[in-house]
Amino acid sequence: MNAPQPAHRSTAAVVVQSLMWLWLIGLSVLVALGYQAMNDQADQDRLDSRLQRLEAQATGLAEAVEAIQQRPAVATAADLKDTRQILEARAAQVEKSLSGYAAADDLQALRAEVEQIKTRQTAARAARAPSKPAAKSEPPPFPFRIVSAELRAGQRSVSVAPSGGDFTPDQLQVLLPGDAVGPWRLQTVEGSTAVFQAGAQIRRVAIP
Repeated sequence: MNAPQPAHRSTAAVVVQSLMWLWLIGLSVLVALGYQAMNDQADQDRLDSRLQRLEAQATGLAEAVEAIQQRPAVATAADLKDTRQILEARAAQVEKSLSGYAAADDLQALRAEVEQIKTRQTAARAARAPSKPAAKSEPPPFPFRIVSAELRAGQRSVSVAPSGGDFTPDQLQVLLPGDAVGPWRLQTVEGSTAVFQAGAQIRRVAIP
């Protein structure tokens, strides 16, 4: 009646050992998964940290562009070129730091942002480019010539005739200060010079 007990004990021992091995294997798997999760979390933390640095650098780029736009108009082309090189260097650093973590879409977005900054800088430089001064308007031509000067009613006056060719006595016109021929008004007679004005234009004409 007692003979089969060793066989039962041997079978029970095998079952217990098998359960222990399964438990150890399961525990090892859990430890490995936990270690991997820790590594993944560390990678995620590093990625988050670099992304935060990217955001800070992008903010710095935006502030640099704003500072460029607020510069006075005396900024030279050399200053703008130096600033653009700084922006490109910063963008290259950001792209290099994220090359192992950021996806292709992220890098493409970064490149697009850098191109946008370049476009803004070009527009700011064009806005600061000095415009060519407007050509001065030529004064209207003299429609007459001074023939002589004389004293009338205690005031100096000048006699004028058409500017070209011969003239007849009835074409002579006597001008006192304040009189005008066309757009030209006689302001005063100073010695041997008559001063005429047409709008903002002033011309001094010698009296023969």
